[in-house]
Amino acid sequence: MEKVPAGMGPLHGALLPPISVTVSLLILLLCAPGGRCGVVHTEKSMTAVLGTDVTMPCYYQAEAGEKVAQVVWLKKGANGQNMEIALLNTEYGANIFGAYEGRIKEKAPLDPADGGIVLRNAVQPDEGTYLCRVNTFPAGNFDAELELKVLVPPLPTLGPGPPLTEGEGKSLAASCTAEGNPAPTLTWETDVEGTNTTQKYEHPRSSSVTSEFYVVPTRRMNGKPLTCVVSHPGFQQEKRITHVLQVRYLAEVSVQGHEDGWFVGKEGATLQCQAGGNPAPKYEWSRLNGSLPAEVRMEGNTLQFLRALGAEDAGEYACRASNGIGTKSSTAIVSIAEHQATKIDLVSVSLGSVGILTAVLLVVLVITLLLVNRHHKRQTKQLSEKIEELSTLSREASRRRLNSTTASTDTRLQLTPLFIRCTQLEEAMHLRSGMHCDSLRDPSISSMMGEEADRRSYSTLTTLKETETQTELLSTVPDEEVKEDGEEPEQVEQSLEKEPNPTEPDGMVGVANQPFIKQGMAHFYQENGTLRAKPSANGIYINGRGHLV
Repeated sequence: MEKVPAGMGPLHGALLPPISVTVSLLILLLCAPGGRCGVVHTEKSMTAVLGTDVTMPCYYQAEAGEKVAQVVWLKKGANGQNMEIALLNTEYGANIFGAYEGRIKEKAPLDPADGGIVLRNAVQPDEGTYLCRVNTFPAGNFDAELELKVLVPPLPTLGPGPPLTEGEGKSLAASCTAEGNPAPTLTWETDVEGTNTTQKYEHPRSSSVTSEFYVVPTRRMNGKPLTCVVSHPGFQQEKRITHVLQVRYLAEVSVQGHEDGWFVGKEGATLQCQAGGNPAPKYEWSRLNGSLPAEVRMEGNTLQFLRALGAEDAGEYACRASNGIGTKSSTAIVSIAEHQATKIDLVSVSLGSVGILTAVLLVVLVITLLLVNRHHKRQTKQLSEKIEELSTLSREASRRRLNSTTASTDTRLQLTPLFIRCTQLEEAMHLRSGMHCDSLRDPSISSMMGEEADRRSYSTLTTLKETETQTELLSTVPDEEVKEDGEEPEQVEQSLEKEPNPTEPDGMVGVANQPFIKQGMAHFYQENGTLRAKPSANGIYINGRGHLV
């Protein structure tokens, strides 16, 4: 986008006549800061594909009071001269000049401010710099330049190299050439191993590129595709040219067809000669130990016997293959037996083997199931016996615990009078030395009672209730009759035996209490002024508070 008043260079202004200088000065004043002046809109650079139409824009954005008189299109020459190609006048229409006549048309004839043109069927000579000059009143002329490039899409070609032969060294497989403007890009796509070289050549209006692909021929390359890919800005998508490689070779030769064993009388016996090659080889048959038998036919790579075989048909047969690249041969010794060998039907054998194997598997499966079932039954029976044994032991243990609890309860009931008298003795003596019925405990008895505490809890509670009742009835010893702390237990006991109970008749207290005290003292012995319990099978412990544990 440019805005240049036409003819306003500093040197050019010095050569203008006085009237022109005045007009130029007037235009400068109009376009100076604060004045009003329009703008020409166009593209700096455009491209067109060869043979297509291209639109070259030129639009003048006029200010208020301006008027576009005409638009002139010029093309700059190589020598610096400008050549008019089109004149667009708002009153007289469009005029096209020279070689562009018939190829240029006005883009918007009804819009004076739009001076764009359409160039039809662009060719390479159309490349260059174009000038759009807008004549306005009263501001004057304004120019804008546009550079046009014409893209010439290449027409690629691919040429195969000389015939490829296996065993030769590095050989040209194919060459690809493309010429265009600008220069195209060539690449190769193939599964074949090889190398390529590229060369570029410049021309006045285009550039050409040639790429060559080289390979070391092998039979594996035969029939493989080799593709030349051409890229160019003038293409909407890449172009591809494919060539199928042809490699000449001759493979090894082998004779087949007699492996199943021939015998006298066999019909339709045939020998085949296997040999690959490019081009396809031709075959010749012979017999080394003599001429070929009668009534045989050679067709391609096949030697067919048209009659039943005889013993005389045995021998060493040779096949020779050739295809212009080389010649290779192979032999086979054919033996003919007197009788046909017994054939084994592989299908029947396979089916029989599968059936036998299936039967064996089924038998093994059944035996396994039986053994597992028997094992489970045995385990179930053993488990039942264990459970029954545990149940029997549990019932016997329950009966023993019940008998033991009953016996313990009876023993405790027998010792209840002793417990009561011990309590009365403690209350009467007021022992200061800490001597009380707790001193009567025995470690063995405590241990036994601790082990059976849970089993005897119910009988113990019953005994406690009975003991507390008897204690309340029999506790008749008054506190006033308690002796001093220094007396011996025997003296205290004698005094208790001699002291009468005020609540009972005279002579009845000693008689009533003496059997209980004697019976209780039979279970204790004195040691260092302390009463200790004698060892007993019944683990009974009587503490100082009159509770039975």
